[in-house]
Amino acid sequence: MSPYLLFKTLHVLSAVVVFGTGTGIAWYTLRGWLSGDRQVVRWISRETVAADWLFTGSGIIALLASAAGMLSINPGWLQQTWLQVAIALTGSVFLLWLPVVFLQYRLRYHAHDDNNDEKGLRRIMRAWCLLGAIAFPLMLVIVFLMVVKPVW
Repeated sequence: MSPYLLFKTLHVLSAVVVFGTGTGIAWYTLRGWLSGDRQVVRWISRETVAADWLFTGSGIIALLASAAGMLSINPGWLQQTWLQVAIALTGSVFLLWLPVVFLQYRLRYHAHDDNNDEKGLRRIMRAWCLLGAIAFPLMLVIVFLMVVKPVW
């Protein structure tokens, strides 16, 4: 397998991991918190933090490394508008992910704290959902751009 195909394969697989685990984490975290069951909330908040670092974090590293590998083979690709837009959107999604991780730590802390601040928890969950709702369509656009590679 050529180095380019190796990087491209790693890039596609890591994009699937980041997109898939992000979606799965969001679904199960939201469902867990909506259940209102304190044991479920404690478990899901602990697992969300672990899964986000294990899968999303490592997926992002592999995604960036594979992108750098493909660009090292052909740096001229950076002149393509679709790639410039995809890079800008990727940076935006990353900037949305960082506060999401912080919020997940806060949710985990509150889930294990016996002083139940429901108003504070709802505020954290609203912010967490809002950031995810903004990031999700951006990720769809990034995947679309990677597949279609429109010429502008």
